[in-house]
Amino acid sequence: MLHLQALLGSLPLLLSLASAAPALSSRQTAAVQVVKLSSIENVAVRSNGQVLATNMNSANLYTVDPVAKTSKTAIAVTGASGLSGIAEYLPDVFAVIGGKGIYKVDFTGSAPKSTLIKTITEASNLNGLATFDNNTVLVADAGKGTVFRFDLTTGAYSSVLTDTTMAPSGGIPFGIDGIKYRDGTVWYTNIFKNSFHKVAVDPVTAKATGAYTTLWTNLMGDDLCFGPNGKIYVATNSKNSLVEVDPAVGKPTSVGTVTGSTSCAFGRTDKDKNVAYVGAGAGVFAITIKV
Repeated sequence: MLHLQALLGSLPLLLSLASAAPALSSRQTAAVQVVKLSSIENVAVRSNGQVLATNMNSANLYTVDPVAKTSKTAIAVTGASGLSGIAEYLPDVFAVIGGKGIYKVDFTGSAPKSTLIKTITEASNLNGLATFDNNTVLVADAGKGTVFRFDLTTGAYSSVLTDTTMAPSGGIPFGIDGIKYRDGTVWYTNIFKNSFHKVAVDPVTAKATGAYTTLWTNLMGDDLCFGPNGKIYVATNSKNSLVEVDPAVGKPTSVGTVTGSTSCAFGRTDKDKNVAYVGAGAGVFAITIKV
C-alpha cells in the first residue's frame, strides 16, 4: 500500500531498487480511469458501491462514485496528516491508519464521523491493514517488519507476527506492505524484497501456527485484495500491473495494466462484482476481470 513515487520522489530510483519482473502469461484487459486523484494509497468499497480512497499526504478520505465517475472528500480525519491502510470491520464502519494512529470512520449516521481509537506509540511506519474479525484488525508496520493485532473497542494491541520475510530493506527502509487475512491465513507482500508470502495463524490470537511461506521473490508487490472468484489480486506498483494469484498455486498472472498501481478492492454490487478498483498515482482505475 505504499505509493512509492510520493515517498521517493522519482520512478528511476524506485526501479533501481526493484528487480526485473518475471514474464507473465497475460490475459490483460484495458484499465479505465474512474477519477483523477493524486497519489492514491489504498482503496475500499462500501456496500452502497462507493469507493473510498486514501492518500498518505492528506487527511482527506475521498469517496468515489464509479458510475458517475466523480469524487469528493467524504471526511477529513482530524488528527491525521495522511492516511494509508483502510478496512471495513463492521457494516459501513472502517478502520483507517493515520500516521501511528488507528482511526474509526463511521458512515452509519447522517454524516461520516472519525474517531482516534489509539496511537501505537512504538510504531515505525504503519502501512498495511487487514480485518481479522468484527472487532480486530491486523496492522503491518513496514518500518519494524512486524504485525500488530489491534482491538478496535479497547485499543489494546500487541505484536503477533514477526519474521525475516517482513523485515525492512531499501533506502527508506520499508518491509511488509500489503496484508490481508482470510480463513486462518495471513497473506502479505514485502515491497522492496519483491516478494509475496503467507502464514497460517490462530483464528483467535493471530499468532503463527505454521511456517512462513514465500510464494515469489521476483515481482514487486504492494497492497492486495480478494476477488469474488477465490483468487488473490496484487498491485505491483512500479511494475504497473494488477496480477491474479491462485492461492493453491501461488504464481502471478497479469490481468491489467495500471501505472503505479498501489492497491485494489472489488465492487460489491451485481453490476461491478467482477470489477477491481485499483488505486494508483493518477487516481482510481477499474479493471474488469475476465472469468
